[in-house]
Amino acid sequence: MARNPEAMQESLLLTYDPVTFKELLRDLLFREAGKPYFKSFHIPRQRWRRVLGEWKVFPTYQAEQALLPVGARNTDERVRAFFTAHACFRAAFHEGGMPVTAVNVLRQRCPALNAALEHVHLLECWHDGTLEYVVQLTGGAAPPLEPPSRQR
Repeated sequence: MARNPEAMQESLLLTYDPVTFKELLRDLLFREAGKPYFKSFHIPRQRWRRVLGEWKVFPTYQAEQALLPVGARNTDERVRAFFTAHACFRAAFHEGGMPVTAVNVLRQRCPALNAALEHVHLLECWHDGTLEYVVQLTGGAAPPLEPPSRQR
């Protein structure tokens, strides 16, 4: 019997200070950008939601330029301004889930591990209005490893 992946998903809500949040963004945008695991980045659509949907695709290059451009100053201000203009930011991942390096950044700061951190499908983040950023992960248990095939 086939299992429904939607039914087995968990959600995890984490809060981060600006320094840790920027570390996560750097890991997602610079070290990992351009790899095949990114399905898409999204920002909430301001207009035409009924016709075009709630989320608008946001290119990786634009995300880098808006959030953490190389050599930029006042990055805290830039990140805060981004979340003032766009209520939140979403990254969706292909079947393989979120890259292991980014998951490791999250695990370093996560007090309790659960299945949502094993195989992340969706990451959504926003500014909470104070000094912290909220990251919501949606995922599930990692798929079982296939035994290595024997070569003769």
